[in-house]
Amino acid sequence: MIHEERLKAVGVRWVRARLCAVRNQTGAKLLIETRGNVIALASAGVIGFRETTMTVRAILDTKGHQILSVEPSAKLSAAVKILGERRIGAVLVMSSGRIEGILSERDIVRVLSERGASVLDEPVSGVMTRKVVNCRQSDTVSAIMEMMTLGKFRHLPVVEGDRVVGLISIGDVVKWRVQEYETEQEALRTYIKTA
Repeated sequence: MIHEERLKAVGVRWVRARLCAVRNQTGAKLLIETRGNVIALASAGVIGFRETTMTVRAILDTKGHQILSVEPSAKLSAAVKILGERRIGAVLVMSSGRIEGILSERDIVRVLSERGASVLDEPVSGVMTRKVVNCRQSDTVSAIMEMMTLGKFRHLPVVEGDRVVGLISIGDVVKWRVQEYETEQEALRTYIKTA
């Protein structure tokens, strides 16, 4: 029998059969397996074996919700300067709080190869990608990974209602996944040591 007080103390949300759902340090739900009356506890809580859901919200809560944007009328050279100074790969093109497009490094390289350096004096609106795919905070990381892979893009605005609440890059997703795998490996090592 599982001691429910112990489980509640480490964040268990429900108990079914021999699997329990808990939240790790970053807020992602994890499933843990119990061995009879023994529950393996790590410093961060219960040992997690398999995540139930990892959402965009968890990434944004860790990364932050800051959004960089430029106006459609801004010169391409100004947008390039922002990308270089901030060491980012894309910037949203917004007007009156509404997404008009997205400008990525790929857009810039493509237009420079087609039209030359004189394009840097043109407005961003002539270079940006107009068809912007976005996601919600409740979307799973695996769903946005699939979207990015199939769509062959690396940046995804996060929209709730009419408001842009963040921008996720494939780098953010990869970093998050690596951290989750490292946490899981450490939890398994601890479990093995205490088993």
